[in-house]
Amino acid sequence: MAASVADIAYSRSMLRPILPVDLVFLWIDRPETPANVGALLLFDPPAGLGAAAAARQVVRAYRAARPTPPFDCVPDLPTLGLPQWRPTARLDPRRHVRLERLPAPGDLDQLCRLVARLHEPMLDRSRPLFGVHVIEGLATGQFAVYFKSHHASWDGRYALERVFGNLPREAGAIAPPFFAAQPGGGDAPSAGEAATGLTWGLRGLVALAAGLRELLATLSTRARAAAGSARPPGNRPFAGPHTRFNEPVAPARSFGCFDLPIDEMRVVARAAGGTLNDVALAVVDAGVAQFLAAHGERPRQPLVAMCPVSLRAPGDRDATTKVATLFVPLGTPRAGAASRLRQIVANTREAKSEFRGFSHEAALDYAMLAFGLWFASNALGLGAVTRPVINLVASNVGGVEGPRYLGRSRLAAVYPVSMIADPTGLNVTMLSVNERMDFGIVANAAVADAARIARACEAAFEELRRRVKPAGRSRPRRARTPAARPLRT
Repeated sequence: MAASVADIAYSRSMLRPILPVDLVFLWIDRPETPANVGALLLFDPPAGLGAAAAARQVVRAYRAARPTPPFDCVPDLPTLGLPQWRPTARLDPRRHVRLERLPAPGDLDQLCRLVARLHEPMLDRSRPLFGVHVIEGLATGQFAVYFKSHHASWDGRYALERVFGNLPREAGAIAPPFFAAQPGGGDAPSAGEAATGLTWGLRGLVALAAGLRELLATLSTRARAAAGSARPPGNRPFAGPHTRFNEPVAPARSFGCFDLPIDEMRVVARAAGGTLNDVALAVVDAGVAQFLAAHGERPRQPLVAMCPVSLRAPGDRDATTKVATLFVPLGTPRAGAASRLRQIVANTREAKSEFRGFSHEAALDYAMLAFGLWFASNALGLGAVTRPVINLVASNVGGVEGPRYLGRSRLAAVYPVSMIADPTGLNVTMLSVNERMDFGIVANAAVADAARIARACEAAFEELRRRVKPAGRSRPRRARTPAARPLRT
């Protein structure tokens, strides 16, 4: 009998090597800094079907699904030999797909606290690295799906395609979940290379070495050109102040979320000559500045945000991480809303311009070099006298076009739930759906309340909207909170 496509993909995944960038995420994965990434999805159940019944339908369908690569594998890290993903038969659907219920009243704060608690533990490496929690009991009449996987399994863009590419645009049967979706051709190396994984691994190491050589030469030239300049252009790691977000990350997490109307963000972006991403950065920067000021902290230098940038070509579905990193200085302390946005527009433009001169490999190496220097200085005990490489992570993973359905329940919102690790305890990730940009905030609970940061960001956008707008145009914002989105039938 001829082998099926799924069986061929399964056998090819047996020898898929773990690439260096994914090994980094496995290395930093520990109880204080688990490398968990996922999302919180809200769904409106159809008319005539309650949220509890819809949630139970999803749980039954998901438990019956068969995982596909890379979600049928576990990391194999031998003392001798190349690390690789190894298939495992140790799969208990009830351990990977669970049903949760919020106690009354089932409000947004309770939901965020539950998500924070579910996001804290490390994934069990003896089992496939994913988990799904279907949550009922929301006061809005909706149900939620929170899922997480390991960052070594995917980056934001691949997760976006894997999760939402499988949700149909029309109501119908429940589609296979992300962990059971049929992988594309890029999910494993070619058949010849998969024989040992050696060719694939050596090719990646040679490319990284070549990129590092190019990067060091470019940075050396830049350093000579910028000698004596008070503010060198381009990316600026190690330029931000030390804040509470740069304290050692503790195991507990705090999660908050909010959303903004994209049409009004576009108005502000056009008025400032920037992009939607610039507006999002300005909102986050101002919100974080308000949060720090409320705690009596007013940094003297602009914060520096790490902004991941996808390097995936269209149709690339490699189950790995393919992102470069911009190091963007944000607005100056005490800057007004309009001035802060203008500074961020200029700073992101300069950072992107510098990256355009890098090869694909050099762009990948930039973050590894910067963070490698930070880890080295920290290991040598110099962390107290050197600046942190970044202050926070701000990532826009893209958007979901058109309506999407889980069975007959319509997708209402998506709040990313990303990871934090030293040297920063704050991650803000954005994703656009239903003409709104949804923000998910993960914070080190030892130093910050993510819900308070979310409220400060919402207030910052209101200020920005008032201060930055075309002359003669004024339109009040439609008031709507994430948990109060109206049911769509």
